[in-house]
Amino acid sequence: MTERDPDVERVPGTESIYRVDGRLFGEPGQLAVYVLDTPKPALVDTGTADTTPDAVLAALEKLDIERDELAHLIPTHVHLDHAGGTGELAAACPNATVHCHERGIDFLTDPALLEKLKASVEDAIGMPEPYGDPEVVPADRTRSIAGGDAIDLGDRTLEVVDAPGHAPHQACLFDETTDVLFAADAAGMLFDGEIRPTTQPPSFDLEDAVETVRELRSLEPAVNCYPHFGVATDAPTRLETYETMLPEWVDAVEHAAETTDDPGAIADQLRPEWKGMGLEGDVAGVLQYLRKS
Repeated sequence: MTERDPDVERVPGTESIYRVDGRLFGEPGQLAVYVLDTPKPALVDTGTADTTPDAVLAALEKLDIERDELAHLIPTHVHLDHAGGTGELAAACPNATVHCHERGIDFLTDPALLEKLKASVEDAIGMPEPYGDPEVVPADRTRSIAGGDAIDLGDRTLEVVDAPGHAPHQACLFDETTDVLFAADAAGMLFDGEIRPTTQPPSFDLEDAVETVRELRSLEPAVNCYPHFGVATDAPTRLETYETMLPEWVDAVEHAAETTDDPGAIADQLRPEWKGMGLEGDVAGVLQYLRKS
């Protein structure tokens, strides 16, 4: 592997953490998962079922990590752009334990719940199997995690942080040794140096989301690894920005909804200021939140 490999890049300020391009919808620069090349190697997020497993297995080969050496697979939440590749990667990496939030893990191990999850994603995006066809994870390969738990990497641990708001089954991970935060979708998205909201349905909750960002700020991370898609070496500033942005974004959607309740029309109205991948879905998530409030 070269230092300038576009598909596998070392996270700045670290010696053993790598961003892997998971190729969302086959496109580069949209979805990242992270390999920790530690004594007990780990993967944070498993991406989509259709494209990410091949990208991860190629990255392990480039990093000289044998498949049977991978110790941990850690989907941060069960949205299928973050957890869809778990079953296939678990089959390919036979000694890896799958760690997932206690509120979401059954959706990976129960075939009926996984089918329900797939159907909800298809309905939301409007196409069959937008993230591929995920495989069920054997229950005996899993570990349920919650806030305050830790994952042993051999030379350090990853602290598990309960992170509701974007989803109730979301966990962030903090590496205190390197001050690196894996923020899942709790800190928004980072594209072209700009923070953007991520408030997809069905479970976005503004108050929980803001409180989660405050909890992440209290960790005082130096680096924030975003799954969509960048790496921020000024993590405190980015987290502060997102804490301020969340209520402003909800207010913008609420104001636009005074004239229309169509998510597509609202997204078109707000897009010049609120750029973002999947903006219509982010609007839909806020509208559902407002109806519940």
